[in-house]
Amino acid sequence: MDFTLTKEKHQLVEMVEDFARNEIAPLTREMDENQTFLPPEVWKKMADLNLLAPYVPEEYGGLGLSAMDVLLTRQAWARGGGCLGSLLSWGASDGIGTVGILKHGTEEQKKKYLPGIVSGELISCFALTEPDSGSDAFNMRTRAVKKGDHYVLNGTKMFITNGPICDMGIVLAVTDPSKGPLGISAFIFEKDFPGFSRGKKIDKMGMRSSPTSELVFEDCIIPEENLLGGEGMGALVANTTLHWERTGMGFAIGTMEYNLNLCKEYAQQRYQFGEPIGNFQAIRHRLAEMKIDIEAAKYLFYRMAWLIDTGQIPAILDISVGKAFLSKALVRNADAAISIFGGYGVCSEYPVQRSYRDAKIIEIGGGTYDIQLNMIATAIMGPRQKVKKK
Repeated sequence: MDFTLTKEKHQLVEMVEDFARNEIAPLTREMDENQTFLPPEVWKKMADLNLLAPYVPEEYGGLGLSAMDVLLTRQAWARGGGCLGSLLSWGASDGIGTVGILKHGTEEQKKKYLPGIVSGELISCFALTEPDSGSDAFNMRTRAVKKGDHYVLNGTKMFITNGPICDMGIVLAVTDPSKGPLGISAFIFEKDFPGFSRGKKIDKMGMRSSPTSELVFEDCIIPEENLLGGEGMGALVANTTLHWERTGMGFAIGTMEYNLNLCKEYAQQRYQFGEPIGNFQAIRHRLAEMKIDIEAAKYLFYRMAWLIDTGQIPAILDISVGKAFLSKALVRNADAAISIFGGYGVCSEYPVQRSYRDAKIIEIGGGTYDIQLNMIATAIMGPRQKVKKK
């Protein structure tokens, strides 16, 4: 595996980091406090810089960049001070709200939706989770019934990133209850479809610059041509999407680097007992542990990106190990940053407290830490053995 950047890719990463530092970092506190997403003019600038869905092939308006390119640029965004919340919504639109169309959509669906996502004219989302089915996602209640040339959807989706601002999205619903996961289908919906509405906005402790809400489908009419991948293909679409989401969460490595840089600078400037706190072994060891987590996370996620770019499919084990490690490493990183900053670390004007709140969301979103452990254990041990009751 060679992770060396070409001169052009290095320039791309530098450009994204500078953009985040100059255009996004000054807005992060306000977005966090007001629970607002990036201003439209900033979103337009990102589109003009070809930052939206850059992995989409050129024929649909994208740049055809590799998975490694996407990971490195989003890591650079976070390293430059671009908050995780805005990154989460960005990725929900051009990542999990898009990859299902790219991988499983018809040519007509790709031509209709992908260019708009790339240009920033369309903000997408992925609607899987429901009020009563989180980790048990395929045990959903949303139903889709075929009637003539359309489907009628009924159900409620919960904790949907970009729910309040989406123009379209991918929604999962049961079309054949007798088939279990094989009876789930995926559909592309639009905000103007009859019967679609947005439910209550979710007030979260972290990722507050990523708008989240319920989505309500009440006799929602979805044209037959918006069926994604065919009936019964919803579980496949969902798994493709979740694999992409978990691999893409490597962007949070940039936040870990951002926090380390802040802590290094603070440790050099903050004096206690007549010398900089960076002289104290306790502080130096925390910085060292932060660096260890960063380098370990890089290896796990760079390897996943490399597997994708070389035509291989990362195993469930690879993805779950990466997601599980990163979610805990990010919390450790933010916790260490707060400890180094001391009392200032819990003050709203310092970004490390926001990093901690955001980190707890990463621990849950995209598959909880415990679910990842279950998947890792299954890869090691195989399925749980059935025990006959005496």
